[in-house]
Amino acid sequence: MRKFEWTLVAVLIGLATGTVQAQDHSGQPKSPPKPEASKSIRITTEALHKAGGVPRGWKFTLPPGDVAAGRKVFADLGCQSCHEVKGEQFPQAEKRDAGPELTGMGSMHPAEYLAEAIVNPNAVIIDEPGFTGPDRLSKMPSFNDDLTVTQLINLVAYLKSLAGGHSPAAPKKPAKPPARHGH
Repeated sequence: MRKFEWTLVAVLIGLATGTVQAQDHSGQPKSPPKPEASKSIRITTEALHKAGGVPRGWKFTLPPGDVAAGRKVFADLGCQSCHEVKGEQFPQAEKRDAGPELTGMGSMHPAEYLAEAIVNPNAVIIDEPGFTGPDRLSKMPSFNDDLTVTQLINLVAYLKSLAGGHSPAAPKKPAKPPARHGH
């Protein structure tokens, strides 16, 4: 077998035995997120089908994301060209029609609502001046062809972090040294 095939076989065996760990971009092992058993719904296939395909109490939820990585996605997509986040410094982007200001938005909406606003901007249309175009649809473009699922999860984590008027992921400005006063 070729080296690639042996590597693939080793990875598959590792996955089957649980000995392969995901790695982050630096090649360091990355711990998989631990499922929260208290939030899991356990059901048999038969009961699931009898329930109409969705178990009682089920609600779509996003896994936690990486706020700093989400901030980078926000900047890379040029979201700052339409959305302001007070206290944030982003690379300059060509200014377009302004969308809503996002400072504090994380405390106003659940993660799933923010995700849907990104992947399906016309699911909820804010019927106020500035939010819709001449076609009465949302001005928000769809980024479905531009985002991976991981990027979406991280972007939503960043937006959720915008809860108190600032972003915890924003790069910190260096503190000014104390002024020296001569005597």
